[in-house]
Amino acid sequence: MNPARRSWLVGAIALGAFVGMLDATIVAVALDPITRHFALPLASGQEVIAIYLVVVMATLPTIGRLSDRFGRRRAYIGGFVLFGVGSVLAATAPSYAILLVGRMVQAVGGGVLMAGSLALIAEHVPRRRTGRSVAVMVTTQAIAGLIGPPLGGVLVAIGGWQAVFWAGLPLAVVGIVLTITAVPASTAHRDSSIDIPGAVLLSAIFLGVGAGISSLAAPVFGQVPAIAWFSIAWIALLLLVPAEMIARRPLVDRRLLGQSRFMSALIATLLSTGTLMSCFAILPFWLEQAHGVTPVVAGLAFLPIGIGVGATSRAGGRLGDAGRTGLVTTAGMVMAAVGFLLAGLATHHVVWPLLLVGLFLVGCGNGFFSSPNTSAAIRLAPRDALGGAAALLSAARNAGVITGLGITGAIYTAAGLANADGAAATIFWGAAVLCLVVAAIAAVTYRPASEVPDSHATEAALDGRAVGARLSTAAAGDSSGVKVND
Repeated sequence: MNPARRSWLVGAIALGAFVGMLDATIVAVALDPITRHFALPLASGQEVIAIYLVVVMATLPTIGRLSDRFGRRRAYIGGFVLFGVGSVLAATAPSYAILLVGRMVQAVGGGVLMAGSLALIAEHVPRRRTGRSVAVMVTTQAIAGLIGPPLGGVLVAIGGWQAVFWAGLPLAVVGIVLTITAVPASTAHRDSSIDIPGAVLLSAIFLGVGAGISSLAAPVFGQVPAIAWFSIAWIALLLLVPAEMIARRPLVDRRLLGQSRFMSALIATLLSTGTLMSCFAILPFWLEQAHGVTPVVAGLAFLPIGIGVGATSRAGGRLGDAGRTGLVTTAGMVMAAVGFLLAGLATHHVVWPLLLVGLFLVGCGNGFFSSPNTSAAIRLAPRDALGGAAALLSAARNAGVITGLGITGAIYTAAGLANADGAAATIFWGAAVLCLVVAAIAAVTYRPASEVPDSHATEAALDGRAVGARLSTAAAGDSSGVKVND
């Protein structure tokens, strides 16, 4: 693939990552006019954000397997279509219930785009450039997360809360056109059957956990308490274990579960994202409520994080591609831990220089960590399970988002306004400890190649076994594993 065509390909992939993340944040500013339009309490408006995050997380594993089954480019185009349909449904909603349905459709489309971005990178970008391409996606998502709230404010001022949702339609159209023209046809694996019981039960687990965490401070979805959601997740887990043991093709590929490095990367992704989201959850409420900062200034406080991510993501991806994944991921999380420590020290009197430096280091550390960690994990996946692997990584990231927001919100709410500074310091310092835990995981997971088999060698072995299996199948005249381009 020539460099110009590769640039268009990465652009199409980056747009999907951008759209999926943008829609998770752009709606925040529209909550007040939405609740006033439908005559609801502001607390009920939180469902508009929470339902998007929870549905994305609940559907990602199934989405990943479907993309392996029917072709990743086809699924990616379908993600833009669903996102566009959901945007129109939400923008024209005659009732709050229809608005939530539109958000759910948007969430399924956004989940396809988030997982599809990673899967298409793994499938079409040369392995020696995977880290740098993932870095583009990470930077794009950071930019989307930062510009979402101010862009939402502009759109609401111009066209009301409906404009926030109408904005998704042109993005979806551009994404469809760009994908058709720039993304090569993907391989569909017709033998990738869908494990329906596993899909239902795993979705119930993610739904229960996500809704439960979101409801820790107060019920978010109707009047259902957190304990009820966690009970649903627990029952589904008890049913899932035996169901997956007897499934011919379990929803979560056993080859991925058997890869200790992949599972470590998955856990590290969840924890690192959760710590980063603690900033997004605590900063605006703490600065505005406890210290009288205007919303504009509170929004600007996020800029050092985004600048830090943008400044280091590409370097992190390049170092990962050069075989220094262990060094850069460990150093990145140590840097983030130092940043959280400084932010915690700045809480009681809002020492702005110390706070902004700390947040910048948090962004730099996450930029160094995320790209090489993600690319190293995705390189371990067999070719016919790229969609599933990308979906699990995206699910872990979304689980981190929900966990970080939910737990942080619960701690801050329990502390009350009088103890807001102490709660903020506790959250920042707790995040610092978790970052050090992630650094330790990365140091062990990405030890030198002499101690742990290199990811490329592992992948080659997996691909080699897959090729051998296909040759055996062909020799036997079995056509069940025939691959068809989409």
